[in-house]
Amino acid sequence: MRITFINVGYGDAILFQDAHGYTALLDGGSNLEQEFDGDAFRIRAAAYLKAQKITHIDDVFISHIHEDHVCGLEAIFREFPIDNLYVPYPVQPFLNGAEVQPASDAPPSVHLYTKALNAYRRILTQAYENGVSVRVLAPGDRLTLTDGLSVQVCAPRPAAIDTYMERVEQVYKSRDAAEITRLLGSLDAMSNRTSLLLGFEMERVSLLAAADSCPREWGEVPPSFLRKVNVLKLPHHGQIDSIDEQLMQVMPLEYVITTASSDRRYNSANPAVYERMLALYPETARPRFLFSDERDYPPYFSMPDGFQAITLVIDSDTICPEFICISC
Repeated sequence: MRITFINVGYGDAILFQDAHGYTALLDGGSNLEQEFDGDAFRIRAAAYLKAQKITHIDDVFISHIHEDHVCGLEAIFREFPIDNLYVPYPVQPFLNGAEVQPASDAPPSVHLYTKALNAYRRILTQAYENGVSVRVLAPGDRLTLTDGLSVQVCAPRPAAIDTYMERVEQVYKSRDAAEITRLLGSLDAMSNRTSLLLGFEMERVSLLAAADSCPREWGEVPPSFLRKVNVLKLPHHGQIDSIDEQLMQVMPLEYVITTASSDRRYNSANPAVYERMLALYPETARPRFLFSDERDYPPYFSMPDGFQAITLVIDSDTICPEFICISC
């Protein structure tokens, strides 16, 4: 099994591949020009898949609605045949909705959220038009994706989804620009709480793919699963709310991957997070930190030659990281 964290800058795009041709994608990164222009190593998710000669995707997972997770998937749904789409939200309210816009003076974060909301609706519409199977996931669901790879759904809490969807429906029903803007701001603030928290299990690896699901939302995670997690995709791009010592000290972590941008905007890849994580483990058993868009982050990481992706190559005995540079 190969698990690849594509360098999409600030955002998530995680690719799963096995030796028999199975391919899955969790999120698709951003679609903002400024995220990629002028950077030699960041790459759009669709461009990376093409460079790797991928022609078909079995399963796509969308963790939640934010620009840095959703908007890069539009190109993927246009350009690749896809069998199955897994989402955290009831589908019909989005299909019944329409494009929305906030007031021009709304905060930038609200404009970005609205891009994601509109893109998500278009993705769902295209999925149904193309005959893609769409399934809504909830905590407790288990899927066998292929031989040797299964996934357990650990979050979001149903109450968070219910509240979120009430406001989604209000957005689509409202005709008042000020109310729409207010509701979009509320949805933006809530969206991380609706993020899928997925536990991927393989023979050698238990990966907790946290997207933007922070530990305060992990009340439904079985402690027995946490005690198996040896690879963690750190939630919320390594911001200060991404860590809870009580939960993480039970994980036998070998690798911790952060999908923050190298400019560390929004206080992501926060050094306090890694200092606190290192304090949880004896020096001889500390996890290795990997960063999808860093070249030098002393003392935690150094890969000065740059790369477009980090792949964890997994066999029955080892986890071996490879740094993929398409343009080198």
